[in-house]
Amino acid sequence: MAFAHDDVVWAVRGWWRVPEDEKLTPDSSQGDDNPDIEKYLGYGDLNMVWKLPYSHSLDFKLRNNLKSDNKSSIQVGWSFPLSKHLFGYVEYFNGYGESLIYYDQHISRVGVGFRLTNWL
Repeated sequence: MAFAHDDVVWAVRGWWRVPEDEKLTPDSSQGDDNPDIEKYLGYGDLNMVWKLPYSHSLDFKLRNNLKSDNKSSIQVGWSFPLSKHLFGYVEYFNGYGESLIYYDQHISRVGVGFRLTNWL
């Protein structure tokens, strides 16, 4: 579900994980590979994109499992023009669930890259 107001877009996403049978052995291709993923990713996230002047934009993503052990994450990104059709992008991430491989490990990282288009 998304809501727009002026130069800001808010989006709320939710998900439900399809249950799987337990693995018989750790090397088995059948069964659940990550049974505790909800503990780290929760059941949804809150996103925001804010269009700034001069074709800049900020985006935020917040995820929390809403439990007492509070496995959460925050992601903040900044997009800025390099040319008419190319944007630079800097992103900071802190928390759990940065990738599906390391979903259960706390990670802090900074990334730098390019975008071909902005969200707004």
